[in-house]
Formats: sequence, structure tokens, C-alpha cells
Amino acid sequence: MIQLKHLFTFALPVVLATSVANAQFYNYYPFYQAVPEPNQSVTLLNIETPYRCQTDDLSDQRIITSVKYEKDDFQLTYIDKIDELPRYEVNGYTFDNMALDIALQKLLEEAKIEVFTDDESYVTFNAKDVYGELSVVVDELTKAGDTYYKYDDSKKRLNLSRRGNFELKLPNNRTLILGILDALRGAGIENVNPNWGASVLSLTLTRQEEARVKELIEKIVKDGRMLVSDTQIYSIASIGNGGDWGQIIQSFGVDKVHSSTSGLMGKLIAMGHQKNSKALLNTISQYYQPTLISEGTAVVPNGWKMRFDIGRCAKGPYMQNQLAVLLYPYLRDDDTINTQVTIDSANGELSTFRVNTAIDDELAVIGIPDQMGFGSELLVVMKLKLIRLIGGK
Repeated sequence: MIQLKHLFTFALPVVLATSVANAQFYNYYPFYQAVPEPNQSVTLLNIETPYRCQTDDLSDQRIITSVKYEKDDFQLTYIDKIDELPRYEVNGYTFDNMALDIALQKLLEEAKIEVFTDDESYVTFNAKDVYGELSVVVDELTKAGDTYYKYDDSKKRLNLSRRGNFELKLPNNRTLILGILDALRGAGIENVNPNWGASVLSLTLTRQEEARVKELIEKIVKDGRMLVSDTQIYSIASIGNGGDWGQIIQSFGVDKVHSSTSGLMGKLIAMGHQKNSKALLNTISQYYQPTLISEGTAVVPNGWKMRFDIGRCAKGPYMQNQLAVLLYPYLRDDDTINTQVTIDSANGELSTFRVNTAIDDELAVIGIPDQMGFGSELLVVMKLKLIRLIGGK
């Protein structure tokens, strides 16, 4: 028998119990032979989409935005309710090759605490001569078993689960929140739900995922920079005999183009800041008929890869909706950017470009054939911005 020394003057009776909650099912549709189909528009509703699928007017937006964060921002908080465990002292607890839930049941037998589990099986391990206060011992055992626990003192119930519920408070900036969401999902953290009004992310995590989230957030805050790309995708159909890009660039102004980089298909041109946000498009319109097929905002922490899926923000049915624009930027201390831009498809990369550019530059991918018709091309226009995190005062 395990010896638990109560730290108060009274003793508790000894009981160990386990139980399983029984669920009752009701027929909510007694007058239907089959359950009605849910409203399709409700099924497809995602309030995150409107925030992603819009861009600022290039002439109005700020190139660099500083976002102040408070000391409680970027803090990952465990929110499952935990009452304090009874004040017991564990005196030499030893077990061998025992599953976590069984080991805890044995440990808590003398404290009249019921143990419940959310999962089918738990880690099996050993422990020898464990001493310490009961709450500390339970903490260490559950951590060793990659498990969380909740304790309800009114019911004397300790519940085990491989996943815990957390909240991540963020500064009140929707663009920054989009970047954090993408960073987490890119790291394989899928159970994330944003509250846009409160600027809080709700997460359901395993112990390993919790550690991964803390590491990611620490890296993001330490660097303090995030790159924003307002992205617009056009299908441009040639007028007459087609467009001559050499002539288009001459009409636009050669001095406005800082560089031209070739890929497997097409070219990427880097332009300086344009007072007229539609300057390039207006010039192209003399040779092509442009149709906006998708637009939106992609955000990425410095040194990470961002992805803009064309279909997610598409204006309507389009054969190229399976395409995506990938951006892999590295910001230097002087805010110049070494970046790789890739036009990606379900069947692999169409073209990749590497360019050195600046925060206030505009990038355009030109000359990639489109599937809308003979002579039509894909035009990708990106405006780069910077978010700086500023902590404390």
C-alpha cells in the first residue's frame, strides 16, 4: 500500500472508483425518414476568409507598421479548470511497467479520488521511490506521460487527457493574427480557432504541440518582424496580335524597373514604390485585357515560408484556382529582402525566382501561360509591407 501522509489534521476515507459516462441519443427529426441536409452556405462559412481575401489600396497603405504588444500578449495559457489537489505527502511511491492511468489510480487510492480517462491507452513507464507533495508528484507523472489532467475537488474527480485547452493572447492587429495562424498551421498545429474580436487564439494541444507552439512564438517575438504581401492575380488576354513585353516596359518606364529575374517560365520584375497603385496595370491594359481572378493578404514571420492559395480567394470559377504563390523571404537588418517566389501547382512548381528587393518594392510575375485561352497569361502582382513588433514601453 502507498503511504500518503495528509498534511492536515483530519483523514479521508479510502475509496477508489472508476466510471464511464453513458450518453443518451435522441431523434431530433422524428417526422423525417432521413436527417435533413445542413444549409450548404453555413457549412462553407469561414469568417477568416474575408480578412484574407482583401488587399489595401497600394497608394494608401503604410509600408511599415509598428505593433506594440503588452506583457500578456504571446503568452500561452492553459485554461482547463484545475482545483487544488488535497494536501498529501507521497512517501516512496514505486511502480514498474505500469500505464499512467493505472499508476495514478494506485497513487490516489488512499485519497478517495476517482480517475477518469479521455483516451484508450496511455504511456507505460517506471518510477522508483517517488517523494513529494501530491500535487507536485501528479504534475511530474502526467508530464512524463505526455498527458494533461483536470481535477474537480467537489466531485473528487481527476480527468486525464492527451490534449489540453489553451489560449494565446495576441495584439489587436488582424494582419498579425493571420501571420501567427499561418505560422502555427505551417508547423502542423491544426486545432486553432481565432476570436477576432478579443484577439485570442483557442488551441487544443498535446504536450509536444505545446512545446512546439512556445518555441515558435519565442522565435517570432525575438526577431520581431513579419512580412506582408498584398497579392493580386490576374488573367490577361491579349488584344489583337498580343503584347510585346519589351514595348510594355518601355511604355511603363524602364527606370521604374529595378531588376528582371528569369525562371523556368516567365520573369519576375521588381519595381520601386509607385505613387499610382495601378500604374503597371494601366500600361498592361493597353496590350492585354486584365481580369482579376483572386486577391488577398499573405503574412509570414521573417525567415519562414508563406503560401497564398489562388482558389481560396478566387472571384469565381477558374481553371488556375489550383495554383498557389509561395514566398520564402529573409529580411536583413537594413530591411532589404532576399526572397524566393514560386508559382506552385498540384503537379509541382511551374517557375521559381530569386530576387533581392526592398520593403516598399512591388513585384510582378509575368509571361506564364494561362489556360483561359490562346495568348492569355498569368499576372501576379505583389506589394510588400513590414510589421514590426515593439514590446514593453
